[in-house]
Amino acid sequence: MNCFTDSNSHYEQIEKAIRYIDDNFKEQVLWITPKEWREKGKDVCITFGYGETPFGEALIAYTDKGICYLGFIDNNKELIFSRFQEFWENATLVHNDDKANEYLENIFIKNKKYNLLVKGTNFQVNVWKALLNLPNGVVATYQDMANFLDKPKSVRAVASAIGKNHVGYLIPCHRVIAKSGAMSGYRWGIERKKNLIAYESVSKENNLPLGFNYKLNITGVLL
Repeated sequence: MNCFTDSNSHYEQIEKAIRYIDDNFKEQVLWITPKEWREKGKDVCITFGYGETPFGEALIAYTDKGICYLGFIDNNKELIFSRFQEFWENATLVHNDDKANEYLENIFIKNKKYNLLVKGTNFQVNVWKALLNLPNGVVATYQDMANFLDKPKSVRAVASAIGKNHVGYLIPCHRVIAKSGAMSGYRWGIERKKNLIAYESVSKENNLPLGFNYKLNITGVLL
C-alpha cells in the first residue's frame, strides 16, 4: 500500500489525471437547477437491485445515463435501501435483481466501465472527481485531498463531501485515510475499507487489471 506524501511527484500525478478528465469528458457534465435538485429524481426512471460482490452484498442502481448508486450491505438492507430511496425519493423505481447481478459481475469480475451519474454540489462533485482519479493501489489523506483541490484549510469540508459519496467502490472514497494512517470514516464498514485497500494493493503489485477510469455524467446544483 502506498500513501501520498507532500512530494511534488504525487501532486503532479493527481493534477495530470484530473486535467485529463476535465479536458476529455466535459461533454459528460450535466448541471441541473436548484428546483430540479429539490425534486429528487422526479421523472427519472431508476432500475435497482441486490447482488453479490467479492466484498459482500450490494445494492446497485442505474438510469439510462449511468450508475447512480452503489452501496454495500451488512445485515442492514432496509437502511441501505432507505438511503438510496431518500436520495432519489421522487424517481420511478424498478426492482430487477437479475440486471443488478449482471451489472455487479461486469464491474467487479469483468472490469467493465460504466458512466456514473452523481448528484451533488459543485464542491462535492470536484471532490468526487479527484477521488475518481486517485491511482490504483494508492491511498491519500484528507489533507492530501484538500491540498489537491487547492483548499488546504477545508479538510473538514472535503471529509464531509467524501462521506456523502453515494457510488461506493466506483468513486473510491475508501482510498482516503486519516493523517495518522487510521482507517476512519467509511460508511460501508472499516473492515470492508481495509479489504478494498488490500485488494487494490495486491492487484497493483501483481499487475492485475483494475481501474476507475469512469466517465462522469455529473448532475449538480449551482450554489
